[in-house]
Amino acid sequence: MSRHHALLALPLLLSACSAVTQEEASPSSTAPELVAMVESTSTTAKPTTTRPPTTQPTTTMTSISTTETAHQPKTTQTTAIPSGGTGSKGTEAPGDLMSQYKGVIGNYTLDQVLATAPAPAPSAIPGAAPLTGVPGNAPGPAVVVKIDNSSKATPQSGLNLADIIIEEEVEWGITRLAAIFQSQHAVVGPVRSGRTTDISFLGSLGNPALVYSGANKIIDTLLLRQGYVQNFSASRNGAYWRDSSRRAPSNLYANSASFKASGAPPAPWFAYRSEGVGAAGTPTSQVSLLLGSTSVTWTWSEGAWLRNQRGAAHVTDGGAQVTAANIVVATVTEVDTGMVDSAGGVVPEFVWAGTGSVVVFTDGKRIDGTWTRPTLADPAILVDATGNVIALTPGRTWVELVVNGVTSS
Repeated sequence: MSRHHALLALPLLLSACSAVTQEEASPSSTAPELVAMVESTSTTAKPTTTRPPTTQPTTTMTSISTTETAHQPKTTQTTAIPSGGTGSKGTEAPGDLMSQYKGVIGNYTLDQVLATAPAPAPSAIPGAAPLTGVPGNAPGPAVVVKIDNSSKATPQSGLNLADIIIEEEVEWGITRLAAIFQSQHAVVGPVRSGRTTDISFLGSLGNPALVYSGANKIIDTLLLRQGYVQNFSASRNGAYWRDSSRRAPSNLYANSASFKASGAPPAPWFAYRSEGVGAAGTPTSQVSLLLGSTSVTWTWSEGAWLRNQRGAAHVTDGGAQVTAANIVVATVTEVDTGMVDSAGGVVPEFVWAGTGSVVVFTDGKRIDGTWTRPTLADPAILVDATGNVIALTPGRTWVELVVNGVTSS
């Protein structure tokens, strides 16, 4: 049966953490809650090493009911979101509920060895931002913001100011974006909920801040157990507002600079070429991808990759087309989490850990190779077919997590 349909099992309805934890059931519906499935016949492989549970406070999550003053991105009327505290506060889902989780990422430890590194990890470039290779030395950790990418969410805010953006599939073939800010900050949104896929890359950012609208109890518990993550979900922090000119749930916004996380900048994710040095590879002017039901095309034009999705230019709320200096298309494994939404859409998990094939698009060239992430704490080491490290163009990189590779280029 298609992974976008319900498994034959008895559903256990989860209460939402807040009004912002609900999801789209399909592109044409409103926002149903995620549902955990009692799955007695799952064949999903489980790792032999499990992550020990982290003790969490027993206070309940704060409901959205009061107001605070916040910087606003637009002149339209907005509704502020109340302060619910900061950091990793919240209640864990009970053990019997957590037993319904059938994915794998949530059971890996941060230092669990999953593959052998084919080359050393990327080195820091003196005087350059670690996640872009562009000159500049911004202090502080990375801020990861989960952004809605459904048709109702566009145009979004802040995409062309992120250092790195990861695109991951969620229910019903819709995609969600994880925008990583470190070298600069921006008003960003619409902010949406977290997924277990996020755990696959958060550890490689050191001690990042995670900004998301919320999650169901299983996913939220797994995110809270990542002790290295500074958790700033909307159920725990007040630096969010709603834009009344847009329809909920795709109307929650924040400024990435508002989340005062502590710690050092992350280690570099990629190697970069020196200024004036071109990339080796096959000249390519366009690349097409399919993430679930979301079609994506990147076109090389005047020194940048321009993004189209669902057959039209992908633009920000300022009218500019979304651009990138590099596209990293990583083929990953998809597993079933054991959860579905209330309309029967399977909640997938994409395992960006271990090793797999990669296609890198940089400087108008295509380079085929392999990505390797030895542990969840390591960045992806990208090597070409001869084992040489693939160096990117300094600038913003989009990482596309796919199961079927590149459809055409």
